Amino acid sequence: MKKHSIIPASLHNPGTQILTLSAAHFMVDLLGGTLPGVLPEALRHFNINLGLGVVILTSMSIGCNIMQIPAAMLDRNNRTPRLLALGLAMAGMIVLLAAMPETTPFFLICLLMLFVGAGIAIVHPLGLRGTQHITRIAPSISTPTFMTSGFLGSAIGPWISAVLVSGWGLKGLYFLLIPVVLLIVALRFTNVKLAPDRSVSSHPAPAAADRRSEELPPWNFRSLMLIAFLLNTGTIIVQNLLPTWLVNDLGLGLPFGGMSAMLFGAGSAAGSLSIGVLIRKRPARPFILGGLMLGIPVLICYLLLAQYRFAAILICLAGMLASSGYPILVAMARNADGGPGLSARMALIVGGTWGFAGIMLLPIGQLACRIGLAPVMHLSWIFYLLSLTAALLTLKRR
Repeated sequence: MKKHSIIPASLHNPGTQILTLSAAHFMVDLLGGTLPGVLPEALRHFNINLGLGVVILTSMSIGCNIMQIPAAMLDRNNRTPRLLALGLAMAGMIVLLAAMPETTPFFLICLLMLFVGAGIAIVHPLGLRGTQHITRIAPSISTPTFMTSGFLGSAIGPWISAVLVSGWGLKGLYFLLIPVVLLIVALRFTNVKLAPDRSVSSHPAPAAADRRSEELPPWNFRSLMLIAFLLNTGTIIVQNLLPTWLVNDLGLGLPFGGMSAMLFGAGSAAGSLSIGVLIRKRPARPFILGGLMLGIPVLICYLLLAQYRFAAILICLAGMLASSGYPILVAMARNADGGPGLSARMALIVGGTWGFAGIMLLPIGQLACRIGLAPVMHLSWIFYLLSLTAALLTLKRR
Protein backbone atom coordinates (compact mmCIF):
# COMPACT_ATOMS: atom_id res chain seq x y z
CA MET A 1 0.00 0.00 0.00
CA LYS A 2 1.43 3.38 -1.02
CA LYS A 3 2.21 5.76 1.81
CA HIS A 4 1.16 9.36 1.54
CA SER A 5 3.21 12.16 3.05
CA ILE A 6 1.42 14.31 5.60
CA ILE A 7 3.51 17.26 4.34
CA PRO A 8 1.76 19.23 1.58
CA ALA A 9 3.59 19.01 -1.76
CA SER A 10 3.50 22.81 -2.00
CA LEU A 11 6.10 22.96 0.80
CA HIS A 12 8.57 21.13 -1.43
CA ASN A 13 8.34 23.46 -4.41
CA PRO A 14 11.42 25.49 -5.44
CA GLY A 15 9.87 28.84 -4.53
CA THR A 16 9.21 27.74 -0.95
CA GLN A 17 12.72 26.33 -0.66
CA ILE A 18 14.31 29.57 -1.90
CA LEU A 19 12.20 31.56 0.57
CA THR A 20 13.26 29.24 3.40
CA LEU A 21 16.94 29.57 2.54
CA SER A 22 16.60 33.34 2.15
CA ALA A 23 14.79 33.57 5.48
CA ALA A 24 17.62 31.62 7.12
CA HIS A 25 20.16 34.05 5.65
CA PHE A 26 18.02 37.00 6.76
CA MET A 27 17.80 35.61 10.30
CA VAL A 28 21.49 34.86 10.86
CA ASP A 29 22.51 38.27 9.54
CA LEU A 30 19.84 39.86 11.74
CA LEU A 31 21.38 38.02 14.70
CA GLY A 32 24.79 39.25 13.57
CA GLY A 33 23.49 42.84 13.67
CA THR A 34 21.99 42.37 17.13
CA LEU A 35 25.10 43.14 19.18
CA PRO A 36 25.77 46.70 17.91
CA GLY A 37 22.15 47.63 18.62
CA VAL A 38 22.26 46.42 22.25
CA LEU A 39 25.89 47.26 23.03
CA PRO A 40 25.05 50.30 25.23
CA GLU A 41 22.81 48.13 27.43
CA ALA A 42 25.33 45.27 27.46
CA LEU A 43 28.08 47.64 28.62
CA ARG A 44 25.89 48.74 31.51
CA HIS A 45 24.73 45.24 32.40
CA PHE A 46 28.20 43.71 32.54
CA ASN A 47 29.81 46.90 33.87
CA ILE A 48 32.51 47.02 31.21
CA ASN A 49 33.97 49.96 29.30
CA LEU A 50 33.81 50.68 25.58
CA GLY A 51 37.31 49.31 24.99
CA LEU A 52 36.26 45.87 26.21
CA GLY A 53 32.95 46.21 24.38
CA VAL A 54 34.83 46.60 21.12
CA VAL A 55 36.77 43.41 21.88
CA ILE A 56 33.40 41.64 22.13
CA LEU A 57 32.35 43.13 18.77
CA THR A 58 35.63 42.00 17.25
CA SER A 59 35.09 38.46 18.54
CA MET A 60 31.77 38.39 16.69
CA SER A 61 33.38 39.82 13.55
CA ILE A 62 36.15 37.21 13.53
CA GLY A 63 33.59 34.46 13.87
CA CYS A 64 31.28 35.86 11.19
CA ASN A 65 33.88 36.62 8.56
CA ILE A 66 37.23 34.88 8.87
CA MET A 67 35.58 31.59 9.82
CA GLN A 68 33.63 31.58 6.55
CA ILE A 69 36.81 30.29 4.91
CA PRO A 70 36.98 26.98 6.87
CA ALA A 71 33.16 26.84 7.00
CA ALA A 72 33.06 26.57 3.21
CA MET A 73 35.01 23.30 3.45
CA LEU A 74 32.54 21.59 5.82
CA ASP A 75 30.40 18.70 4.59
CA ARG A 76 31.28 19.48 0.97
CA ASN A 77 29.53 16.43 -0.46
CA ASN A 78 26.64 16.08 1.99
CA ARG A 79 23.32 17.22 0.56
CA THR A 80 21.31 17.32 3.80
CA PRO A 81 20.96 20.71 5.55
CA ARG A 82 21.96 19.44 8.99
CA LEU A 83 24.92 21.81 9.30
CA LEU A 84 22.74 24.65 8.03
CA ALA A 85 20.36 23.97 10.92
CA LEU A 86 23.32 23.74 13.30
CA GLY A 87 24.56 27.14 12.12
CA LEU A 88 21.14 28.66 12.79
CA ALA A 89 21.09 27.15 16.28
CA MET A 90 24.61 28.42 17.02
CA ALA A 91 23.71 31.93 15.83
CA GLY A 92 20.61 31.86 18.02
CA MET A 93 22.79 31.35 21.08
CA ILE A 94 23.32 35.11 21.17
CA VAL A 95 20.23 35.22 23.39
CA LEU A 96 22.40 33.72 26.15
CA LEU A 97 23.58 37.29 26.76
CA ALA A 98 20.30 37.71 28.62
CA ALA A 99 20.98 34.70 30.85
CA MET A 100 24.51 35.70 31.84
CA PRO A 101 24.84 37.35 35.27
CA GLU A 102 26.56 40.70 35.69
CA THR A 103 29.63 38.93 37.10
CA THR A 104 30.19 36.80 33.99
CA PRO A 105 33.93 36.68 33.15
CA PHE A 106 34.77 38.83 30.16
CA PHE A 107 36.44 35.99 28.23
CA LEU A 108 33.23 33.93 28.38
CA ILE A 109 31.29 36.73 26.67
CA CYS A 110 33.95 36.88 23.93
CA LEU A 111 33.86 33.10 23.58
CA LEU A 112 30.08 33.19 23.19
CA MET A 113 30.34 35.85 20.47
CA LEU A 114 32.99 33.82 18.63
CA PHE A 115 30.69 30.78 18.81
CA VAL A 116 27.70 32.77 17.56
CA GLY A 117 29.79 34.25 14.75
CA ALA A 118 30.91 30.77 13.70
CA GLY A 119 27.26 29.75 13.38
CA ILE A 120 26.57 32.76 11.17
CA ALA A 121 29.62 31.87 9.07
CA ILE A 122 28.37 28.31 8.51
CA VAL A 123 25.03 29.44 7.08
CA HIS A 124 26.53 31.60 4.33
CA PRO A 125 28.38 29.06 2.12
CA LEU A 126 25.95 26.23 2.88
CA GLY A 127 22.94 28.43 2.15
CA LEU A 128 24.44 29.34 -1.22
CA ARG A 129 24.89 25.64 -1.96
CA GLY A 130 21.19 25.24 -1.19
CA THR A 131 20.26 27.83 -3.82
CA GLN A 132 22.54 26.11 -6.37
CA HIS A 133 20.60 22.84 -5.93
CA ILE A 134 17.36 24.50 -7.06
CA THR A 135 17.71 24.45 -10.82
CA ARG A 136 14.07 25.16 -11.70
CA ILE A 137 14.57 28.80 -10.67
CA ALA A 138 17.14 30.85 -12.60
CA PRO A 139 20.33 31.67 -10.64
CA SER A 140 19.81 35.31 -11.63
CA ILE A 141 16.75 35.23 -9.37
CA SER A 142 17.64 32.75 -6.63
CA THR A 143 21.13 34.04 -5.76
CA PRO A 144 20.22 37.77 -5.58
CA THR A 145 17.16 36.87 -3.50
CA PHE A 146 19.34 34.94 -1.06
CA MET A 147 21.99 37.70 -0.89
CA THR A 148 19.51 40.57 -0.57
CA SER A 149 17.82 38.87 2.37
CA GLY A 150 21.15 38.94 4.21
CA PHE A 151 21.59 42.66 3.52
CA LEU A 152 18.13 43.33 4.92
CA GLY A 153 18.69 41.17 8.00
CA SER A 154 21.99 42.87 8.79
CA ALA A 155 20.37 46.28 8.38
CA ILE A 156 17.31 45.52 10.51
CA GLY A 157 19.18 43.64 13.27
CA PRO A 158 20.37 46.67 15.29
CA TRP A 159 16.90 48.22 15.32
CA ILE A 160 14.96 45.05 16.17
CA SER A 161 17.32 44.17 19.01
CA ALA A 162 17.29 47.73 20.36
CA VAL A 163 13.47 47.79 20.40
CA LEU A 164 13.29 44.44 22.18
CA VAL A 165 15.90 45.38 24.78
CA SER A 166 14.45 48.83 25.41
CA GLY A 167 11.11 47.19 26.25
CA TRP A 168 12.18 44.08 28.17
CA GLY A 169 15.87 44.54 28.96
CA LEU A 170 18.35 41.99 27.67
CA LYS A 171 15.71 39.30 28.26
CA GLY A 172 13.89 40.75 25.24
CA LEU A 173 16.45 38.90 23.13
CA TYR A 174 14.65 35.65 23.97
CA PHE A 175 11.97 36.58 21.42
CA LEU A 176 14.56 36.03 18.68
CA LEU A 177 14.55 32.31 19.44
CA ILE A 178 11.03 31.95 18.00
CA PRO A 179 11.95 32.56 14.32
CA VAL A 180 15.18 30.56 14.76
CA VAL A 181 13.27 27.46 15.88
CA LEU A 182 10.64 27.92 13.14
CA LEU A 183 13.34 28.14 10.47
CA ILE A 184 15.11 25.00 11.69
CA VAL A 185 11.79 23.17 11.41
CA ALA A 186 11.13 24.73 8.00
CA LEU A 187 14.46 23.44 6.64
CA ARG A 188 13.22 19.93 7.37
CA PHE A 189 9.67 20.25 6.13
CA THR A 190 10.49 22.11 2.90
CA ASN A 191 12.95 19.34 1.96
CA VAL A 192 15.84 21.72 1.32
CA LYS A 193 18.87 20.02 -0.25
CA LEU A 194 22.41 21.26 -0.81
CA ALA A 195 24.27 21.00 -4.09
CA PRO A 196 27.55 19.08 -3.82
CA ASP A 197 30.58 21.34 -3.84
CA ARG A 198 32.04 21.46 -7.35
CA SER A 199 35.35 22.48 -8.74
CA VAL A 200 35.62 25.77 -10.56
CA SER A 201 36.03 24.01 -13.89
CA SER A 202 32.58 22.44 -13.65
CA HIS A 203 30.85 25.81 -13.78
CA PRO A 204 29.95 27.09 -17.22
CA ALA A 205 31.54 30.32 -18.31
CA PRO A 206 29.24 33.33 -17.99
CA ALA A 207 27.55 34.61 -21.10
CA ALA A 208 29.20 37.47 -22.92
CA ALA A 209 26.56 39.91 -21.76
CA ASP A 210 27.15 38.91 -18.12
CA ARG A 211 30.94 39.19 -18.48
CA ARG A 212 30.85 42.77 -19.64
CA SER A 213 31.31 44.33 -16.17
CA GLU A 214 33.86 41.66 -15.18
CA GLU A 215 36.21 41.84 -18.19
CA LEU A 216 39.46 43.70 -17.60
CA PRO A 217 38.69 45.19 -14.15
CA PRO A 218 40.38 48.59 -13.74
CA TRP A 219 42.25 47.34 -10.62
CA ASN A 220 44.32 44.22 -9.97
CA PHE A 221 43.43 41.80 -7.19
CA ARG A 222 45.76 43.26 -4.56
CA SER A 223 44.41 46.75 -5.23
CA LEU A 224 40.83 45.50 -4.89
CA MET A 225 41.76 43.88 -1.56
CA LEU A 226 43.19 47.18 -0.28
CA ILE A 227 40.23 49.26 -1.51
CA ALA A 228 37.72 46.82 -0.02
CA PHE A 229 39.58 46.54 3.30
CA LEU A 230 39.65 50.32 3.82
CA LEU A 231 36.04 50.73 2.70
CA ASN A 232 34.85 47.92 4.99
CA THR A 233 36.80 49.36 7.93
CA GLY A 234 34.87 52.61 7.59
CA THR A 235 31.60 50.70 7.32
CA ILE A 236 32.29 48.47 10.31
CA ILE A 237 33.14 51.48 12.50
CA VAL A 238 29.91 53.27 11.62
CA GLN A 239 27.70 50.17 11.77
CA ASN A 240 29.06 48.93 15.10
CA LEU A 241 29.73 52.11 17.08
CA LEU A 242 26.99 54.44 15.82
CA PRO A 243 24.25 53.22 18.25
CA THR A 244 26.55 53.51 21.28
CA TRP A 245 27.60 57.02 20.28
CA LEU A 246 24.03 58.18 19.72
CA VAL A 247 22.78 56.65 22.97
CA ASN A 248 25.62 57.25 25.41
CA ASP A 249 27.03 60.53 24.09
CA LEU A 250 24.03 62.22 22.49
CA GLY A 251 21.25 60.73 24.65
CA LEU A 252 18.98 59.86 21.72
CA GLY A 253 17.61 56.57 23.10
CA LEU A 254 18.34 52.93 22.33
CA PRO A 255 15.61 52.39 19.68
CA PHE A 256 16.72 55.49 17.76
CA GLY A 257 20.35 54.35 17.88
CA GLY A 258 19.38 50.96 16.48
CA MET A 259 17.18 52.56 13.84
CA SER A 260 20.04 54.80 12.69
CA ALA A 261 22.33 51.79 12.22
CA MET A 262 19.48 50.09 10.36
CA LEU A 263 19.10 53.07 8.00
CA PHE A 264 22.83 53.05 7.24
CA GLY A 265 22.71 49.33 6.41
CA ALA A 266 19.48 49.67 4.44
CA GLY A 267 20.95 52.51 2.40
CA SER A 268 24.04 50.45 1.67
CA ALA A 269 21.90 47.48 0.55
CA ALA A 270 19.70 49.66 -1.65
CA GLY A 271 22.74 51.29 -3.22
CA SER A 272 24.38 47.92 -3.89
CA LEU A 273 21.28 46.56 -5.61
CA SER A 274 20.90 49.72 -7.70
CA ILE A 275 24.52 49.63 -8.83
CA GLY A 276 24.19 45.94 -9.65
CA VAL A 277 21.36 46.76 -12.05
CA LEU A 278 23.06 49.80 -13.58
CA ILE A 279 26.42 48.20 -14.36
CA ARG A 280 24.86 45.51 -16.53
CA LYS A 281 25.21 47.93 -19.44
CA ARG A 282 27.72 50.40 -18.02
CA PRO A 283 31.27 50.28 -16.61
CA ALA A 284 31.47 49.93 -12.84
CA ARG A 285 34.40 52.30 -12.18
CA PRO A 286 32.37 55.56 -12.16
CA PHE A 287 29.94 54.11 -9.60
CA ILE A 288 32.75 53.04 -7.25
CA LEU A 289 34.62 56.34 -7.45
CA GLY A 290 31.54 58.55 -7.69
CA GLY A 291 29.85 56.89 -4.74
CA LEU A 292 32.85 57.52 -2.51
CA MET A 293 33.31 61.10 -3.74
CA LEU A 294 29.69 61.95 -2.98
CA GLY A 295 29.30 59.76 0.10
CA ILE A 296 32.20 61.20 2.10
CA PRO A 297 30.79 64.78 2.35
CA VAL A 298 27.31 63.37 3.10
CA LEU A 299 28.74 61.28 5.94
CA ILE A 300 30.64 64.30 7.31
CA CYS A 301 27.43 66.36 7.27
CA TYR A 302 25.61 63.60 9.14
CA LEU A 303 28.30 63.36 11.82
CA LEU A 304 28.11 67.13 12.37
CA LEU A 305 24.30 67.07 12.62
CA ALA A 306 23.78 63.70 14.33
CA GLN A 307 22.26 65.27 17.46
CA TYR A 308 19.23 66.22 15.37
CA ARG A 309 16.84 63.38 14.60
CA PHE A 310 16.19 64.55 11.03
CA ALA A 311 19.84 63.78 10.24
CA ALA A 312 18.90 60.08 10.11
CA ILE A 313 18.03 60.74 6.46
CA LEU A 314 21.66 61.63 5.83
CA ILE A 315 23.04 58.42 7.34
CA CYS A 316 20.84 56.43 4.99
CA LEU A 317 22.13 58.44 2.03
CA ALA A 318 25.72 58.06 3.26
CA GLY A 319 25.33 54.28 3.33
CA MET A 320 23.77 54.32 -0.14
CA LEU A 321 26.73 56.24 -1.57
CA ALA A 322 29.85 55.47 0.45
CA SER A 323 29.63 51.78 1.33
CA SER A 324 27.47 50.33 -1.44
CA GLY A 325 30.28 49.72 -3.92
CA TYR A 326 31.72 46.75 -2.02
CA PRO A 327 29.69 43.99 -3.79
CA ILE A 328 30.93 45.35 -7.12
CA LEU A 329 34.51 45.04 -5.87
CA VAL A 330 33.75 41.40 -5.07
CA ALA A 331 32.43 40.85 -8.60
CA MET A 332 35.53 42.48 -10.10
CA ALA A 333 37.83 40.27 -8.01
CA ARG A 334 36.70 37.21 -9.97
CA ASN A 335 38.63 38.22 -13.09
CA ALA A 336 41.15 40.70 -11.67
CA ASP A 337 44.82 40.32 -12.58
CA GLY A 338 46.99 38.48 -10.07
CA GLY A 339 45.80 36.76 -6.95
CA PRO A 340 45.17 33.09 -6.09
CA GLY A 341 42.59 30.67 -7.52
CA LEU A 342 38.91 31.51 -7.66
CA SER A 343 37.84 29.92 -4.36
CA ALA A 344 40.71 31.47 -2.43
CA ARG A 345 40.26 34.93 -3.90
CA MET A 346 36.54 34.91 -3.14
CA ALA A 347 37.27 33.87 0.45
CA LEU A 348 39.87 36.64 0.78
CA ILE A 349 37.82 39.46 -0.78
CA VAL A 350 34.77 38.56 1.34
CA GLY A 351 35.77 36.93 4.62
CA GLY A 352 39.31 38.29 4.60
CA THR A 353 38.57 41.98 4.08
CA TRP A 354 35.64 42.01 6.50
CA GLY A 355 37.55 39.96 9.05
CA PHE A 356 40.60 42.23 9.04
CA ALA A 357 38.33 45.30 9.09
CA GLY A 358 36.79 43.83 12.24
CA ILE A 359 40.25 43.39 13.76
CA MET A 360 40.95 47.06 13.01
CA LEU A 361 38.04 47.83 15.31
CA LEU A 362 40.22 46.71 18.26
CA PRO A 363 42.77 49.57 18.25
CA ILE A 364 40.08 52.03 17.20
CA GLY A 365 37.95 50.98 20.17
CA GLN A 366 40.88 51.36 22.56
CA LEU A 367 41.49 54.83 21.15
CA ALA A 368 37.82 55.70 21.68
CA CYS A 369 38.08 54.47 25.27
CA ARG A 370 40.93 56.92 25.92
CA ILE A 371 39.95 60.04 23.98
CA GLY A 372 36.18 59.51 23.77
CA LEU A 373 33.88 57.99 21.17
CA ALA A 374 32.83 61.32 19.63
CA PRO A 375 36.26 62.18 18.12
CA VAL A 376 36.58 58.66 16.69
CA MET A 377 33.13 58.83 15.09
CA HIS A 378 33.80 62.29 13.67
CA LEU A 379 36.91 60.91 11.95
CA SER A 380 35.37 57.64 10.70
CA TRP A 381 35.00 59.11 7.19
CA ILE A 382 38.81 59.06 6.83
CA PHE A 383 38.72 55.34 5.98
CA TYR A 384 36.40 56.05 3.04
CA LEU A 385 38.78 58.80 1.94
CA LEU A 386 41.70 56.35 2.18
CA SER A 387 39.71 53.85 0.12
CA LEU A 388 39.03 56.48 -2.54
CA THR A 389 42.71 57.51 -2.54
CA ALA A 390 43.81 53.89 -2.95
CA ALA A 391 41.33 53.44 -5.80
CA LEU A 392 42.63 56.52 -7.64
CA LEU A 393 46.31 55.73 -7.11
CA THR A 394 46.08 52.09 -8.20
CA LEU A 395 43.76 52.62 -11.13
CA LYS A 396 45.11 51.00 -14.28
CA ARG A 397 46.06 53.34 -17.07
CA ARG A 398 44.25 52.48 -20.30
